[in-house]
Amino acid sequence: MLGYCWLCDQSLRVAEVTGFCQVCLRDLPRLPPSCVRWRCQNPERAAGRHWFSAFSWQPDIQHLIHRFKFQRCPELAKILAPFLAGQVRHCYRDRPQAWPDMLVAMPMTYKRWCQRGYNQAGLLTHALAPVVQLPVAAGLLRRLRDDQGKQHQSGAEQRWQNMHQSMYCTRNVAGLKLAVIDDVLTTGASASAAANALMRRGASAVDVWTLAYAEPHQPRDAD
Repeated sequence: MLGYCWLCDQSLRVAEVTGFCQVCLRDLPRLPPSCVRWRCQNPERAAGRHWFSAFSWQPDIQHLIHRFKFQRCPELAKILAPFLAGQVRHCYRDRPQAWPDMLVAMPMTYKRWCQRGYNQAGLLTHALAPVVQLPVAAGLLRRLRDDQGKQHQSGAEQRWQNMHQSMYCTRNVAGLKLAVIDDVLTTGASASAAANALMRRGASAVDVWTLAYAEPHQPRDAD
């Protein structure tokens, strides 16, 4: 046995090495390998080049990410990273010249890190790096304000205002293509703030990779 399925708690067989039984694995709400940037509520504000997500924000994925973030299950980073890696490989298949040079984790404030004990985006980034064979630019992005606690209570417009210029890039990244890693893409406000911060320091292109994407009509989840 290799433990239990993360979704249905059924015992796993030796062949089931993904962390999910065959039924739950088949039912995961995967997205097609396409850019979701222009599907957000404010596409004219969306910064960066390509936004790629592995899953739709459906109940099973909501459950997994909630456990990952809020129920102290950091080991889910290694379970979920291969799914994101497979998705972005498909997305770049027709864009080989666009493949990023480095990975960057979406930051959280020190206060939020102390409350949770880890940055789930950082864990996901470090689990993803060996799978996609890219280095991690540790500490490259910093969050200047702790507006995260307000995000789940805010509408889309307020989220964009909360996140405006809330990120800071700590060093020059002139000419680099970077991929920002996060767990959920909701309004795109955080993704755009991170992309703008990196481009202000010279990044030639910024992509955003997330485990899940929430359509504008779906319930949102914020940090």
